[in-house]
Amino acid sequence: MPVLYQMEFCARDLHVAYRASPAPQELSIEVRTAGRAEFPMAPASMRAIVEAINGGAAGGGLFSPCDGLAEIVHGPAPGDASLGPDYRWTLRVAAVAPLFLRNMVEELRRAGMDQPVTGVSIAGSLPLDASDLSVREGKLKGWLDDRTSYLEAWPTPGFPVRFVELERGANLRVELGSLLTPTLRDSLESLSIWWINIIRNMVSEDGMEVLLHPAKTLPTFGSGRSEFRAQYQELLYARAPARAALVNMLSRFHHRECAITQAEIRL
Repeated sequence: MPVLYQMEFCARDLHVAYRASPAPQELSIEVRTAGRAEFPMAPASMRAIVEAINGGAAGGGLFSPCDGLAEIVHGPAPGDASLGPDYRWTLRVAAVAPLFLRNMVEELRRAGMDQPVTGVSIAGSLPLDASDLSVREGKLKGWLDDRTSYLEAWPTPGFPVRFVELERGANLRVELGSLLTPTLRDSLESLSIWWINIIRNMVSEDGMEVLLHPAKTLPTFGSGRSEFRAQYQELLYARAPARAALVNMLSRFHHRECAITQAEIRL
């Protein structure tokens, strides 16, 4: 059985046919729910998925964080008032690791808000093959049942990272190779907040579902001439996959926006 709640649909109505590729392809996603929702949660869930891919958190150790791409071609976009009961999207994606479909399905369980999800279908436009790049629902169900199956870090982020274990909360410190401008600070603040959205479906170190407390989970910030800091009062997610997602997001920032000379993650 899946480790998270609200995943009963996986046993009876989960269909997956996807082959990962660094080249763009279309990804068709359908979510079925038990009724019309009271709040349009589905567009927000899809936004979290798209932001994760575009933020560098969907390639794991298979694709460079810089190569991740996602855009909504068709379907409810962020801000749409779609209430279901069914939702359909076509995305244009590239460099999305097969294991990220676990994150995708776990996020889509939220799409119905007050209405339970009854089925999910995910199909890529590329034909499947016998390689590890291809995944069907059987393999995905195995990942959903495993509290340790999460994306790993890209092995060459481009800068040194120091890890320190904390008993409670988390701290991030980033040293840049140039002055921290207001634009760069805004970008790092957004990255620090989106990291929480991206890992919010991960289990705790003990394999339990984590309940978000926004007042404790959202970070506070500090900075110097070339240093950025984010502090989280409470962060209960499993350390290894949470760190991996953050390293991959920082790697994309490093290559796309500003060079990082070193980073320290206390978690």
